[in-house]
Amino acid sequence: MKQTERAKALSYTLALANEYVKEHAPLLDRSKRPSYHLTPEIGWMNDPNGFCRFQGQYHLFWQYNPFSPKWNTMYWGHAVSHDLVKWSYLPIALAPDKPYDWGYGCFSGTAYEENGMLHLMYTCVDEDAVQQQALAVSEDGIHFTKYERNPVLPVSKVPEIFPVKEFRDPFLFRQGDRYYALIGTKTDACGNIALYRSINMKRWKYVGKLFEGDEGGLNRGAYECPALLRLADKDVLLYSAQFLPTDGERFVNIHSAVYAVGSLDIATGKFTTESIGEVDGGFDFYAPQTVVSEDGRHILIAWMQMWDRDYVTAPEGYVGKMTLPRECSLVNGKLRQVPIREIEAYRQNKCEAADFMLEDGEQKIEDFAGTKTEISFTLKIGTAGRAGIKLFQGVGCELSVYYDRVRSCVTLDRGNCGAVIQGAFPETDFRTRSVAILPDGDELRFRIFLDRTGVEVFLNGGDAVMSANANPEDGAESVSFFAEDGNAQIKDAVKYDIIVK
Repeated sequence: MKQTERAKALSYTLALANEYVKEHAPLLDRSKRPSYHLTPEIGWMNDPNGFCRFQGQYHLFWQYNPFSPKWNTMYWGHAVSHDLVKWSYLPIALAPDKPYDWGYGCFSGTAYEENGMLHLMYTCVDEDAVQQQALAVSEDGIHFTKYERNPVLPVSKVPEIFPVKEFRDPFLFRQGDRYYALIGTKTDACGNIALYRSINMKRWKYVGKLFEGDEGGLNRGAYECPALLRLADKDVLLYSAQFLPTDGERFVNIHSAVYAVGSLDIATGKFTTESIGEVDGGFDFYAPQTVVSEDGRHILIAWMQMWDRDYVTAPEGYVGKMTLPRECSLVNGKLRQVPIREIEAYRQNKCEAADFMLEDGEQKIEDFAGTKTEISFTLKIGTAGRAGIKLFQGVGCELSVYYDRVRSCVTLDRGNCGAVIQGAFPETDFRTRSVAILPDGDELRFRIFLDRTGVEVFLNGGDAVMSANANPEDGAESVSFFAEDGNAQIKDAVKYDIIVK
């Protein structure tokens, strides 16, 4: 196939891309970057890819444009970690250097280890935006060779009900003596997920339409980045739905990360749904992937960003970060997420605040100030109409997280935390997100992580989670607790600095 001028301009080799990163990344100012959330060395980062354990380390890849803090033709960035908190960058793993991917690049996918080899299955996108699936393998987990007969799942294997420009993000797994791949796609009616089967990861057969969601009404976008995990004897399907209709407090973002609890019939390719929920009720969470830790925990990580928004870090030479990894479980049919326990090894400078009452007012806790911290407390709601915490406080700046008695929800409000991060229609509220949650008696438990440009809020031991980027002013690092229209009590308040060097 002859390379066109556009393809020549976009199909940089791995060597050129890695040399660019090596030369230009050290020139960036990192003083305002998150310290314990993974960011790209330089350029653009989106979906996590290939989250796996290999040769004694955790590997994480991501959608990557090293040349600009904007989405463009995609590479795969790469980092490794021993504990999922402290990461080391590796050379770029995949580049758009073949005819089947030199148009729009190497889109998302997953990893699978077998017999000492690491296999990456990803979506290759050509100049016509046709999306096919390709395979790359490695012995050392660093240098990858693309299969000589790629694409392994070409357009000829795609049923006509699925558009070939909306057929991506393979999730690779094994069951019995067969390999399976979930592919995110759509039909004319709604988003969908296709199931394929193979005996060797190189020749694939279509099994069927796995899933058609009914979460708040049919949507017009694709279901991206599917993943499957087994929790409490149930199958849990993860996917990221484009343009999902809002359902009360759920799915308020223009795109949403969803989980479905049920059972998968691997023979027919049908997923029977028992319940559906939103993975994260905040502003910035998309394309989650999971890995099983050495001790059997199911760990989830996601892109802590959202499409169709302003990207306020672009002037600093980068866009995108990953969430703090989370341990997942299924409790009463609902997904529960808590921060990985490894983060506790990075706690320093413990501070505690004695139990205290809030009487329709605000109380600053000087020792809780900071922007790289973990704060936990129990809120005894009392008579207050609203009560909670204010973070990133400075002159005219704050981000608040509070319980709203009238609406029976917890709200995260970043509307006064620097310039408001705007986005595209039909999304209209760029200031607040809320999750419906019931107190335990009269109490709610909060565990909050701040990391310079963002916040993650875990409620009642992970029954609900809210992630949000923020744009605080320089020096905005004070913390206060508050109550409005009544009294509340703060119990068991503890703060740690999180120090990762």
